Amino acid sequence: MLARWRPLFLPVGSLLYVGSAAALAKDSWSAWTALILLPLFLILSWRRTAAPVQGEDDIDPSARRALRAVIWGGCMWGMARTGPAGRPELDAAANLGVGVAAVAALVALARISTAGRLLAPAERIVPVKGLLSPPPSTRSLDAAGLVTFLWGIAIALPLSRALTSSGASRLAPLASDYATTTAGIGSLLVLVAAAWRLRVLRRLELGVADRAAGALALSTTAFLVAVPAALLDVAPPDRVLPIALLMAAFATTWTATTSEPTSVSKGLRGVLAVMLMGSPVTLLAGVAARQAPMYAGTIVLGSSVLSIAVGLLARAVARPLGPEQSRWLDAIERATERALEPEPQTAIQRTLEALSKTSSMPGNRPELWQVDPAEALSVDIAGYLHRAPAEAPASLFDLASAEPERTLRAETLRVVQIRRPDVRPLLDWFDSRNAFSATLISEEEGPTGFILLPRGNRTAPMSLEEARAIRNLADRISALMGVAAALSRSQQRELLARAEMEQLEAKRAELERALDAEGDVNRRHTQLLAQPLTGVGYSPASRVALDELGRLARRSGELAAGALLIEHPRGVDPVPWAARLHLDGPRSGARFVVIDATRSEFHAPLAWASETSPCVLALRGTLMVLDAAALPEHIQDDLAMRARSGEFLLVLSRGAEQASSALSGRLGRAVEAARVRLPSLAERAEELRPMLIERLAREGLRQRGEPLGVEPRVVALLIEHSWPGNERELDALVEALVQRAPGSVITAADLAAMDFRPDSLTVGSGFARDPRGAPEVGVSGELGTPLPLPTRRRPGPRRRR
Repeated sequence: MLARWRPLFLPVGSLLYVGSAAALAKDSWSAWTALILLPLFLILSWRRTAAPVQGEDDIDPSARRALRAVIWGGCMWGMARTGPAGRPELDAAANLGVGVAAVAALVALARISTAGRLLAPAERIVPVKGLLSPPPSTRSLDAAGLVTFLWGIAIALPLSRALTSSGASRLAPLASDYATTTAGIGSLLVLVAAAWRLRVLRRLELGVADRAAGALALSTTAFLVAVPAALLDVAPPDRVLPIALLMAAFATTWTATTSEPTSVSKGLRGVLAVMLMGSPVTLLAGVAARQAPMYAGTIVLGSSVLSIAVGLLARAVARPLGPEQSRWLDAIERATERALEPEPQTAIQRTLEALSKTSSMPGNRPELWQVDPAEALSVDIAGYLHRAPAEAPASLFDLASAEPERTLRAETLRVVQIRRPDVRPLLDWFDSRNAFSATLISEEEGPTGFILLPRGNRTAPMSLEEARAIRNLADRISALMGVAAALSRSQQRELLARAEMEQLEAKRAELERALDAEGDVNRRHTQLLAQPLTGVGYSPASRVALDELGRLARRSGELAAGALLIEHPRGVDPVPWAARLHLDGPRSGARFVVIDATRSEFHAPLAWASETSPCVLALRGTLMVLDAAALPEHIQDDLAMRARSGEFLLVLSRGAEQASSALSGRLGRAVEAARVRLPSLAERAEELRPMLIERLAREGLRQRGEPLGVEPRVVALLIEHSWPGNERELDALVEALVQRAPGSVITAADLAAMDFRPDSLTVGSGFARDPRGAPEVGVSGELGTPLPLPTRRRPGPRRRR
């Protein structure tokens, strides 16, 4: 316990010694009262500034010593001035107290920090964190040394008079007063200069700028009040200047050691407003009372009224003294209130709308940046919320997280860009967006975004009060950012899904167009194969066959086995008929594949297992197998199974001469219920004329380059023919006629020249021989027996059914 109070012995003992001397010399109640109260006040102040017994000490010991030195200096001056005037020993003690207080205040300024606490000499002026480092000149104690020299002279003069007899000392009593006045004015000027240097060199450090500005303002005010008071002889200069210096020292020490830097700027505005308006009132009242003592009552009453007016107007006068006329603080506070909206999107919109008051430039708006998804949110002049994909530099989050209040300012980057070249790209990013600061929005997982404030027309640096307000806003909207980010991610996923769906829809449309184009190609190819059926359908026999094919085509999906059989006479090509079946069915856009089963390559199993096998080519289309009975039995069974599974429509053909060639058991059962018999050419006499004309035109163009015609008498002769070779025989006859006919019209003479005579129809054809015999054709092409122009042969006896 004794060790704890041991440092107090010397300060209290010195006060008691000086107080006892002053009380004994003056022997007044005020001196004895001061002898009791001032040591008690020092003891109480000592206890208030003592380090806590338990817990962590947030105040550096140097700060406690500076505070105690200022308090002791003020108490020493007050104790010495309770004695009689003109006592050199008391003047020396008073000057000692003022000098100690002034030096302690300058040391406090030199050791000021951003955290509200003073630093040890080895750590002097080093900020807690951030990019900024204080200049070495602000760590210097040169100002304290100069003030020590001034007050050393002011102490030495009265002390030398006190230690020598009045006759031995050659110093005039006024010399001590002059030394005190000079030291007081010089100390005030040095205090103002030190505060100004600190304000200029460390104006960008949050907290330090507020403290330095407060110290500069208070010391300047003390100087501006004390010097005019001394010049106007309101009080003796050796009393006014020390009092002003003590007040400046107390105020400076308070600004340097207060735990809350923002309280300096808040209290300073009110104090300055009162002093700016109250000081002239006080000075005028003092001068008037000194010059006209007979009007002292009126002067006191008038000064009281003016003091009341000063108190009423102080708040209004202090408002313009705020940073940027408090526009930023008001906007940030309104934004903080708007962030309490329950709906996240509305809260963000109104928050940004309130923050837009920080800038008067229409194109420079505050923005809210998100990390996931990477986008920037802003509001326009009309108040509508806009989102834009944007990604901030990664270094911004690293640097801002290490800055005070998690706020990275462009002016800080501009100062450190010389010694930190790595921040130049980030500074360019700030300048390109005309941004003033970026405050991180953080959660437990890490940064989720930041608030980007615009520079606008602002030139003043950011104050700690503003930095804390914007950080408070960032902390408040962090939860909103999480919900808004989730909604934004959901919206982006929806947009991506829509875009993907549109892409898939475009691909689907493209595939449909490709399939349609492929279907058109397949149809044109199949139409070319079906072209030989041009003109077919006039005869009842062909009409029956076409109708049956059409019925099967429309019901191809209902075929249980997925296969059918086309039986055709010798010389009739079944491919055009199957092509017509394919075109009339639902598979018309798919491929129509025709293979000849008599080819040996299709007898190998590998031909049906490759990627280019007929089954693969005809997938979802029609596969026609000519002379299917020629295939091996296992291949026929495989085709039957594939057709039943719906891979393709299987169309088989079998000629009349192949009636003895049987299909495999499975394939035969598959086509048992779906058979179509094609008529012979003799059964389609009505179609002979268009078929003849079409073939003559085509063959004429191929051989001669022009189509050929035919006489009706030639058609009449050909109708009487039985055509055992059917269409193949007709094609051979047409080819021979085109080669041998001299003219462009085929005549009966051309037939006679070829020794062509219509033969008699056999019983197997379904017609009886004409007992009159065939007509004779002369060499000139004239008919030997007149013959009317028939449309078809006379049928023989009708067969029984």
